[in-house]
Amino acid sequence: MTMQTTPRHDQILDCLLAGAMGDALGADIEFANLAEICARFPQGFADLPIQQGIQGTFTDDTQMTLFTAEGLVRAAVRSTLKRICYPPGVIHHALLRWLVTQGETPRAKVDDIGLVTDRRLNARRAPGLTCLDALRQARNFGEPAVNSSKGCGSIMRVAPIAFVAEDRVRDLAMECSALTHGHPTGQEAAGAWALILRFLADGADLEQAAATHAHSFGAETRDAILRGLQTPADGRPETTEQLGGGWIAEEALSIAIHACRCARDLEHGLAVAVTHSGDSDSTGAIAGNALGLMFPGQARVHRWAAQLECRDLIERMAEDLSLAMSGQMDDLVTRYPGA
Repeated sequence: MTMQTTPRHDQILDCLLAGAMGDALGADIEFANLAEICARFPQGFADLPIQQGIQGTFTDDTQMTLFTAEGLVRAAVRSTLKRICYPPGVIHHALLRWLVTQGETPRAKVDDIGLVTDRRLNARRAPGLTCLDALRQARNFGEPAVNSSKGCGSIMRVAPIAFVAEDRVRDLAMECSALTHGHPTGQEAAGAWALILRFLADGADLEQAAATHAHSFGAETRDAILRGLQTPADGRPETTEQLGGGWIAEEALSIAIHACRCARDLEHGLAVAVTHSGDSDSTGAIAGNALGLMFPGQARVHRWAAQLECRDLIERMAEDLSLAMSGQMDDLVTRYPGA
């Protein structure tokens, strides 16, 4: 493995920005079939779509990713101040605050602090039913969901976890996936993707990162990684279509790996990731997180980043997550009271 050369803060920002760009790019075509997408965009994608009168709107994928990042920051602050912390519980609390932004009332009592106070996030954009239901039912922070779902909601929000201590990445991603998704494959796909992102951040190439972990998970996750690695990297939508719709975690994992292998640059990779009959916003978000790391700096200067809503929030959470993961707590202790 080669060593990272991009500063960690810039990597986190590239990862989160590119994920949000992929999410926003796919949001307008999530429920369209491939023929409809190709008819609407015969020359490809020029700009991020306008939805609800706002250009560059992202969905629950990016919303939940930001709340996951906030949970990680609060967990780091809590550990510093109180010397004891269970990060999945703190992240669960953050996700329950996201649930409030969706007009829901959690059973567990949640604090009115942080991202939840930014009313721009009070936007309900086809959130995953499994995530909604599992969070509605939660009574205690850190309590795993009781269901058998392996929907892609388990994997689409794990990117921030790639930047925690290396020996915690897999377990924490799986534990946080289990907060909403009870099926082992959903949890394993999340763990595998977080590890792949970490390897990319540390200097590995995509195929090396994926192949390294293919055989350390169960059969469904292993086979999904191998499909993503072995499918012809021709960039043709018909080829991506063979990997499924991305509605379930292992299909989303395959599509993300495939899109990254096809990518000539960030924009091309995002286009491959969303151009299929399926969950285009989620596959765009998931692949985007990796593409941001594969093409350092491109997300920060791309025209689509300038079109994103709430870019300031993404930049702030990238900054705070970078500080938290590097142990620079002085400012965070002040800005995250009650952690």
